[in-house]
Amino acid sequence: MRFLITAIGSMSAECVIKRLKAKEHYVIGCDIYPKEWHYESKLCDNFVRAPYATCEDDYIQFLLDTCIRHNLNYIIPLTDLEIDVINRQRNRFDEKHIVLCMQSQEVLNIARNKYVLSQTFINDDEVPSIKTSLLTNIPDDFPFPCIAKPYNGRSSEGLLRNATREQVMAIKNKEDYIIQEQLKGNIYTVDYCRSALTRRDVAIPRQELLRTKNGAGLTIQITPDKKLTKLASHIGNALDINGCVNFEFILNNDKYYLIDVNPRFSAGIVFSFLSGYDMIINHICCFTNKDIEGPIPLKEQIIIKKYEEVIC
Repeated sequence: MRFLITAIGSMSAECVIKRLKAKEHYVIGCDIYPKEWHYESKLCDNFVRAPYATCEDDYIQFLLDTCIRHNLNYIIPLTDLEIDVINRQRNRFDEKHIVLCMQSQEVLNIARNKYVLSQTFINDDEVPSIKTSLLTNIPDDFPFPCIAKPYNGRSSEGLLRNATREQVMAIKNKEDYIIQEQLKGNIYTVDYCRSALTRRDVAIPRQELLRTKNGAGLTIQITPDKKLTKLASHIGNALDINGCVNFEFILNNDKYYLIDVNPRFSAGIVFSFLSGYDMIINHICCFTNKDIEGPIPLKEQIIIKKYEEVIC
């Protein structure tokens, strides 16, 4: 199979490329920065420099031209911004019979809108949801200080913590912002893969012990918690997930509150691979009419991410 991988400078790229190459797939990587700036370019069969995804028409045409020129059948976008752009023009890829290895439009309409996500599960007794409000309709009893963030944000961009009512009123003209109750607790994420064809699913939960300011785990603990695994499965089936996504929760008063659904590989996808489950290859199975591998026994263990300098 022949793949185009976008944003190879992102944190999930190395694991994604290595797993595809281990299965002898042909991989072309692209990024907005030069080939020489990315170690990951050395892992690919070829590299093509991409325009900014914010230049939507140019970016989509670039993806189409690259796939046609190199006879590529599949695209795996690695960042939210690219997924948003591609999702708006996915019919152009359908016309060229290029498979987008990402979530459906229906799933993305929920996952990429934090207010819609909160409303989707507001009456679901099995999914503890954080109290969420639009800035245009804040209840009088809404708890402050709170979290304020863009409804379609990514990597904690634009996020305000401990926001007072006065601070929220000062940004009330920001139509793309929501506010959420600020809960205290430990952060857990779940790499989750599901086949929409067979409804088989697998969840690999982990507690984030150390993470960057934009939410990427650096030190994690694999946590074989059946309660969290069951919750992830419930959410995945409710949304009809197909492929691999990442759920984010906060544990508060013995309840896992859903914070976010990231409709892509997480920055720490390699943690799931090291725990024994190959999310990348099973993700591909979901787009090639194959069933995924079933759940595996999980060992509670701490895994750390390390960085290494290389000369390109």
